[in-house]
Amino acid sequence: MPKINPPVTGKYIDPLVDFAFKKIFGSEPNKDLLIAFLNEVFRGRKHIVDLVYNKNEHPGDLKDEGAAIFDLLCTGDKGERFLIEVQRAKQGYFKERALFYTSRLISDQAPKGKRSDWGYNIAEVYLIALLEDFTLEDSPANTYLHDICLCNRDTGEIFYDKLGYTYIELSKFVKTGTDLDTDLDKWFYVLKNMSRMDKIPVYLRADA
Repeated sequence: MPKINPPVTGKYIDPLVDFAFKKIFGSEPNKDLLIAFLNEVFRGRKHIVDLVYNKNEHPGDLKDEGAAIFDLLCTGDKGERFLIEVQRAKQGYFKERALFYTSRLISDQAPKGKRSDWGYNIAEVYLIALLEDFTLEDSPANTYLHDICLCNRDTGEIFYDKLGYTYIELSKFVKTGTDLDTDLDKWFYVLKNMSRMDKIPVYLRADA
């Protein structure tokens, strides 16, 4: 009988597995990691100082409407909502799902009464999607980071900057450890390769 070698078990868990992702980024002791990651994703456009974790399930207004269940939702120190989604396998209508989720977060801000006093003062809402094993439809082969906002189609000028979608196609991120130019590169590299690493990179160590 031929000898069958057991599968190689990595030293570290895959951070894109649902349980691991929520343990690493969705727990209070590791909040600084999520803040650091989000600050790099926004590349200077925002500076997040603190976060509060929110409930992941948002029921609909009607009894039979169904709930929206998020991977990770938090509120920034300026009231911004950050929704982080991890999608490992291909899913149809993923863009539409992102629109539905963010629309729910916007509509949930409306008070039940005295809406005129509120005046539609909507807090910022951002969705960050980590895509592992599939890519967006019609996405360019050499582009793995997509920063989407509402803009004027003719001029390209931003029309509304309080709603944004960031899609990260990790399958297209092919840089090696020696090619990492930015801190954002380092984050993408770790997210994609941690389960195959034999040690944590220096820039992620608490004593670095």
